[in-house]
Amino acid sequence: MQVTWDDYLSISNAHGRFQDCRRRCERSFEHHRANIKCAVEVTKPKTVACLGAGVLSDIPYDAIVRSGASLHLVDWVRGSIDAGVDMSIIHTDEGGTPHCLYCSPTIECPRSFCRRFEPATSDAAVCRSFVPIQGQPMRCGAFERGEQPKVHYQDVTAGYASEFGREILGELRGVSSWKQAFARAAGLVERIGRAAECTAIADSSVDLVTSSMVVSQFDHEPYDYFANRTAEMLGPPTAKEEKQLRPTLASLRRTLLANQVTRHCREIRRILAPGGYCYMSFEMYHRLPEDPHWFLVDGMADALETLGRHFHFNFDIIPRGDSLARFETGDSPSLVCSFMLAPKASE
Repeated sequence: MQVTWDDYLSISNAHGRFQDCRRRCERSFEHHRANIKCAVEVTKPKTVACLGAGVLSDIPYDAIVRSGASLHLVDWVRGSIDAGVDMSIIHTDEGGTPHCLYCSPTIECPRSFCRRFEPATSDAAVCRSFVPIQGQPMRCGAFERGEQPKVHYQDVTAGYASEFGREILGELRGVSSWKQAFARAAGLVERIGRAAECTAIADSSVDLVTSSMVVSQFDHEPYDYFANRTAEMLGPPTAKEEKQLRPTLASLRRTLLANQVTRHCREIRRILAPGGYCYMSFEMYHRLPEDPHWFLVDGMADALETLGRHFHFNFDIIPRGDSLARFETGDSPSLVCSFMLAPKASE
């Protein structure tokens, strides 16, 4: 039985894998958290939406909560946001004493964040319901998420990527070659060009949107899902097929990327309030291990051009020195471009 798109977005051994993802990425994403924290301090938003929030590795969650802003967290991997919130609440000081973000006296309505909140009878940094779960980071076993933040497990490309993922299995039914599979995929890409499944965030309601390292993922999904399912059906392409299909492969990936970037931009514009901003970051340059030369990541120049059609660029809100930062999670470093965007009056 083939893996459906919805199954593909489900994570087995979810909690352990979410924890591992958080540990691997947290230090690398530190400059994103600093940039977004700066954007919150400068723009003072009443409502924030973090698109592609994942496990909150690149979100300064405590700073946003303490700002008093209403918060939307959006990601298509079910369970990721809840795990990220769970790992963002408890901090320990140098003496190992736990401090709960939601139990802080600066939080006006703690029960809107945790339904189990019970005021402590002293100056304790946690409430009476606190049940410590040891680990890195420490968690609270009593935590039960309240109405804040608002969590949405949805597609930030307004349904474009998800529709391709859900429809491609039907398109692949009966194919007998990789060439035929690519032809079916290319046809599907064009047919769903007008698909729309907006996130559950009201029009013109968000003062600050974050899209941190989201565009960088569009080159991989849902293309990888299509390629993996085709390989399961037909086996890997031969060297001859791979050579023949290389232009077709590149064209399909570029089209999927371009359409997702366009739909992502439209979704950001839809939810941004007048005078609102978007913090955007994505991988612009990359270097392979043992290679001294950097290269422009495929499709990112086109993505930048698409952003330019929808938005004005602002390089004054976040520190200018952080507009291009080195990013490393393994032995292949990248240079990540970051900036603030303000929507143009018309597309």
